[in-house]
Amino acid sequence: MIQELAAPSASGPVAGPWQRAEGLELLGLVSGSGLNHSTYLVRRADGQVVQLSELLNIIVAKATIPLPLDELAHRVSYAFGRELDADGLSLLAERKLAPLGLLVQPSAAPASAPAPKATPLLALRAKTTIFPRRAVEHLAYLLSPLYWPPFVILACVGLVALDLHLAFSVDAMGAVMDVLVTPSMLLVLFILMTVGALVHELGHATACRYGGATPGVIGFGLYLVFPAFYTDVTDSYRLSRGGRIRTDLGGLYFHLLWVLSAGVGFLITHSPLLLLLVIMTQLQMVQQLPPTIRLDGYFVLADLAGVPDLFSRVGPVLRSLLPGRQVDPRVLELRPISRWIVTAWVLIVVPFLLGVLVWLAVSLPFILQQALDAAVLHAQHLFLAATTGHPIDAILAALAMVLLALPALGATLVLAKVGLSLAAALTRRFSPALRRHRPLPRHAAATRRIRSVHHS
Repeated sequence: MIQELAAPSASGPVAGPWQRAEGLELLGLVSGSGLNHSTYLVRRADGQVVQLSELLNIIVAKATIPLPLDELAHRVSYAFGRELDADGLSLLAERKLAPLGLLVQPSAAPASAPAPKATPLLALRAKTTIFPRRAVEHLAYLLSPLYWPPFVILACVGLVALDLHLAFSVDAMGAVMDVLVTPSMLLVLFILMTVGALVHELGHATACRYGGATPGVIGFGLYLVFPAFYTDVTDSYRLSRGGRIRTDLGGLYFHLLWVLSAGVGFLITHSPLLLLLVIMTQLQMVQQLPPTIRLDGYFVLADLAGVPDLFSRVGPVLRSLLPGRQVDPRVLELRPISRWIVTAWVLIVVPFLLGVLVWLAVSLPFILQQALDAAVLHAQHLFLAATTGHPIDAILAALAMVLLALPALGATLVLAKVGLSLAAALTRRFSPALRRHRPLPRHAAATRRIRSVHHS
């Protein structure tokens, strides 16, 4: 996912040599881009990815060492095929590349403010690492053969066969009741679902490695207030469109393998716990498919359209659909098929999300009251289990209280964030002082490509 950033304004070009920032990596031309012009990506030392035009990418590529402006401009002009003088080069460096942390002046004082980072809508917060990059790379390398196409086909056929067998020969409701009335089974089911979520993330990392890119860490964060695992697959931007889509679907594929493992275990042991794991994991897989928020289905659609961050196009598309308004430049820059996909997505997702917000606003008092009543009941169960020596029941009661509190807290935070955003937008709209200090037009991008899955 790529979130557009606006660079801060500058007073004018500054003389002196420019050099590429330390730790900068050029990822190259974006394959399968939905834009009607060439787009290149570079990655800063802090892991943020920045999207550049061909000219800006050449400037960064040629500025490997401090060079006089005339010499650097000559090298850039030769590579670009058109003339760029020293003043023009200095202006681009000062206004666009330096504010994004891509070029620095060795003789100048360090920047007082850090380079901007993207804050994409509905992004993970409070992230922490579970498996470091080297461990993820090693595991992904060992598991890469699982993406051998004949094996993938065999696994998909196996899932269909398993589901058909279970649908016609197993009492699923009986298994559900057996697990629900056994506290220890409920706790084990939660643990297995959590392990399955980690397997899902390892699937994204392995698909990234299979395509020829390098996966990053697997970690844990908060999606609003909901706990979620994530995988840093920023390097998959260097892959072809097919490689990126494989990375998008890699988590679901490893979840499929997890289901097959549990299904084989059930066929051998007839454990109701494993049967319920098969059912619950497939429901979790279905949850990943709708492209409404930043889950697997969203990234698949974004890569099909060749547009890294669909949410950043919502405003331009809606403004372009207003009668009498000109088409926004950020819509015009899309290829026809990409423009059609993005427009259709906006027209479907925006009303859906607005409906969800209205429902949340109307239902929030009821949600809070029900959550409070249920939390009080589980608190009583927790106290009773703790005082009578039933640790598993106490753990389940505490877990139930947390799971009840999270949706209520999440709904409250969503409505609060929307309210604050609307208030800020209205303030900018009707405040002449703020209108005079709008940021420069957005021209670059910087964010990490994160895959996440809820497991609560």
